[in-house]
Parts: sequence; C-alpha cells; structure tokens
Amino acid sequence: MEFDPEILSILEKVKQGDADSSFDYAWGEGRKLYLKGRYFELHEVFEFQWKKETGGRRLLLHGWIQLAISLNKVFVKPNIRGSKMQAEKSREKFLKLAETGELSSFGVEENALIIYYLNELLNNFESEESWDLERIKQLSLPEMKENVKELFSSSVFPPK
Repeated sequence: MEFDPEILSILEKVKQGDADSSFDYAWGEGRKLYLKGRYFELHEVFEFQWKKETGGRRLLLHGWIQLAISLNKVFVKPNIRGSKMQAEKSREKFLKLAETGELSSFGVEENALIIYYLNELLNNFESEESWDLERIKQLSLPEMKENVKELFSSSVFPPK
C-alpha cells in the first residue's frame, strides 16, 4: 500500500528511537488521524509503535489498532465479517488491559467506556453476514484522550 507523504513522514518518525521516545508522538499523530476518520492510517502509525511496546501500553495500542480497522470496515470499506471480527479482538485487548493493574482510576473509567462502545457495536451485528448499519452509525465513537499518560499509573511512563 502506498501512503501519502504526510503518513510516510509520521511513520519514519515513529520508527526512530525506543518506545518511550516515540510514544507521545505516535499517540498524538494517531489521535489526529482518528479525529479525521483516517482509521487505516491510524492503524499503520500505531502498528509501528505497538511493535516496540510491552504490557499495558502494548495492549492499549493493539486494542486501538483493531478498533480502527473495525471502524474502517464500517465507515470506509464496508465489510461486515471483518468489522465484527476486529471489534471482538479489540474488546479482548481492552478487557486484558483492564486486568493489568497498570491503569489509573481515570484510565479504568475510560477503558470501560471503550469496552461499552465495543459491546454496543457488537450488539448491532445480527450475524456474520448482517448488521444494523444505521444504528452503528448513530453510536458515539469512543473518545481518544489527548493525554494518554493520564490513563496509566505513574510507573508506566518513566520520568524524562
């Protein structure tokens, strides 16, 4: 797949350095893409960062990668089976994230909201081949927090 120069530039910057040095940048750029409905591109940016991560940070990014692909298969390139499958996988990641003990109390609440959204999304799949697309489009998308560090306990992001 070919990306526009903006995305290529982001991917190059995310590739550089270790996980700690690129996380904020990757999150910020991914969030901008999410807000623009560029779900596939968000998935690509987060995938580059996800490969460097461990623990709760890895689960968070992986959950958002799969949620982004699910949303892409709803809003950009409709694919019922693919969207449902990615939403299920995303929910698994956010459920696992809840069990890590790495989230702050605020992060626990925000994570629960994402899980709630995924449950609502999945409730609108009538089968592997059928969905209520109009109801899905009416769901409020989960919020992607600007300051991702607020979601985690202070031990997850080392001080600079």
